Amino acid sequence: MIARAVALLSLAASATAFADEPDSRAVQAGDEANLVSNAPRSGLTLSLSLGGGLVLGGNAGNVGDTGVGRGPSASFRIGHVATRDTVITFELTGGSRLHESNVTGSPLYHDDDYNLLAGALLYVAPSLWVRGAGGLSVITFDDSTGAKAHAGISGLFGLGLDFVRWRQLVLGIETWGMTSIVTVRGVVFDTGLCLGLTYY
Repeated sequence: MIARAVALLSLAASATAFADEPDSRAVQAGDEANLVSNAPRSGLTLSLSLGGGLVLGGNAGNVGDTGVGRGPSASFRIGHVATRDTVITFELTGGSRLHESNVTGSPLYHDDDYNLLAGALLYVAPSLWVRGAGGLSVITFDDSTGAKAHAGISGLFGLGLDFVRWRQLVLGIETWGMTSIVTVRGVVFDTGLCLGLTYY
């Protein structure tokens, strides 16, 4: 009888001790729910970059066309922060190649490279990032016979450095290289070196 009472008391005491111990998973979840994120990036992102670059190629079958020229470059990106260091991006990026024929007094022509891309941007350091994207390309070749548009596919690799941050605005510099395979005109390589402003 006494042994049974002692066993019951021991069981009750251990059950009470177990009930008093909080569930560690519940405590952690509660703590994290009350945290205010201090991540440097969150939510929707907008980025605009302007600068200059080179466009090479696209002169397949066009005798006398050097296929190389300088001109303006631009990139407009809309993104969403996926993790603390990763941003999913959708962008319109490209550049122009300014050129003129050998005829004196001829107008200045421009070949325009437009690319609609989807990709990701990854911060490999607090202010240094790399990005990659792929998508569709439309390149317009302009010459004495008029402008002709050709469609293709393209891939991009770029990197950037953020050097000034003020609240949700970031000023930085970026560069990219983009390769497009265009119908009839072959391969086009587009580069850019731009100053960019990003809103996080």
